[in-house]
Amino acid sequence: METRNLEIKKDNPTKQRKFRSFLKEHRAILIVLLLVLAVRLIALDMLGAEYSLSNDDLAYVRSGITFRHTGMITMHENDVPSAQIMPGLTVLIGLFSFVFGEGTRLWLALKLLWACMGTLTGWFIYKSVRIYAPKWCGVVAVIPLIRADFVWMDNLILTETPFIFCFSIMIYCTLMMGKTRKGKYFWGCLVAYMLALMCKANIAPYPVFAMVYLLLVKYDFKRLLRQGLILGGVVLCFIIPWSIRNYIQFDTFVPLTYGVGNPRLLGTYQGYGYPSDEELDYETHVEEVVKEKYARYYNEDGSVKTEYVRFVNLGRDNIKASYRIQEWAKRDWKSMVISYGVIKPVEMIRSSFYWTTLFNVTKDQVLMMQDLNTVLCAVAVALAVVLKKYRRQMCFLLLVYFGNLYVYAATFSFDRYQVSLMPIRYIIIGIGLGLGAELFSRGVAAVRDRRTEGGNSPAI
Repeated sequence: METRNLEIKKDNPTKQRKFRSFLKEHRAILIVLLLVLAVRLIALDMLGAEYSLSNDDLAYVRSGITFRHTGMITMHENDVPSAQIMPGLTVLIGLFSFVFGEGTRLWLALKLLWACMGTLTGWFIYKSVRIYAPKWCGVVAVIPLIRADFVWMDNLILTETPFIFCFSIMIYCTLMMGKTRKGKYFWGCLVAYMLALMCKANIAPYPVFAMVYLLLVKYDFKRLLRQGLILGGVVLCFIIPWSIRNYIQFDTFVPLTYGVGNPRLLGTYQGYGYPSDEELDYETHVEEVVKEKYARYYNEDGSVKTEYVRFVNLGRDNIKASYRIQEWAKRDWKSMVISYGVIKPVEMIRSSFYWTTLFNVTKDQVLMMQDLNTVLCAVAVALAVVLKKYRRQMCFLLLVYFGNLYVYAATFSFDRYQVSLMPIRYIIIGIGLGLGAELFSRGVAAVRDRRTEGGNSPAI
């Protein structure tokens, strides 16, 4: 017993030294992260615990409370099962509701969790940059999280904050898999991917992007194949029961969600050259198709059964979107290609999810910072090409960014959607800062060498 106590006493100083060493090594980023957390807490105090947009965020909270009482996954209609959203946020809020109730305490607990996730996102951005650049570059890459738009977003109970947190972990773990080949990063990526998938279905293709990158950095193919099979098995453990549940509820195969119809329809009104409503025959090509396709969801009097109203409405939106796209392509396919391929993605790149004024920072000021961010990203990529360093990493980050950007643009160009991709841009800028510093050092060294050579040249 005495020997065991002596071992514990010996361990404590060791742990304390490691902790002090950690604080010393990461002092700068920890100070920045404390500032990131502080501004979120200040905003929480200013806005109030129950501040919301009275839209999707309020629906998510109500969905969580309903899940606590009934075990149902709902959205917007609290008494009707839904597969419009992934179940992650509903389950999380339901667990918090079980502990904190349904009033202000619940909202406050969720807002504090969101503030912590928004802060910890910065840690993984920093760690990702540190793989390839000096410490100060990682610190600078995290500073934009103090921007008013991100502070405001982290005070809304939406999927973006937890998704961005998981997404930043996925990026870090993937980059570390490529560098170290250690198995722990695969498991970290897998867990983060599943949690992200529970928030947003659009992240589903991410393993393809990661696989391409890992092959580019000559990751062992057999090991990658085994890990891919493990990932596939884990995903199926969710997809199969979730699909069965959706089939039972809606009498159709829904592997993830059926919520794409509305944003897809809204996206057909973006860009230019799209057909106006007055030009189209919705009765023949939409309403009659809906009644035929969804006939089993109708009552004898021609009304939709209550539990399927939203499901049918979103299905109608999807059919209407397909009809509008077909007509658009027939009438002016060039404008459609430009709208979906250029205009909508560019609008998202330049946009910012910020619908208020916080800390006296206006939307125009935030958009100016967003444009600067875009320029810095372009410079960082150019530096990687010129210096022939980290080109594979930049390709991976750009592939993930633009791959997801075009997934969103294929439906609806929306500022809220693009914000989930911002960690990639900050990592690119952080790596670019390191490359810029290296280029500057090379230039200084070259000038010094020329002066030295000139000073040592023989006199004539």
